[in-house]
Amino acid sequence: MSYTVIMSKDVSFSLDQKGGETILQSMMMPTVKQRAEAIAARAQAMVGSMSSNPPSITVTTRLGTIKRGVRAIATIKAEGDDAHENYIGHIALAKSKDAGRG
Repeated sequence: MSYTVIMSKDVSFSLDQKGGETILQSMMMPTVKQRAEAIAARAQAMVGSMSSNPPSITVTTRLGTIKRGVRAIATIKAEGDDAHENYIGHIALAKSKDAGRG
């Protein structure tokens, strides 16, 4: 961030685009996390009714770099003890993705 004051009354202000991008994505992190947790909550409710031993569903959030720059990224994982539990968890996540839309 830089600003320049010249002898006149004009003030010039500029923000580095890369820095601004990171700041904006950091501001969006709570919203991304909230929506990811809504998806995880719906999936957890679904797997609880599908299995007596449901897989655990976890949410992690971070800032990551993709082709178009820095983005707030949420990862939702369903991890079970065996392949059947993993299948149930993945199906529940696929069906509950609409819970994060707001």
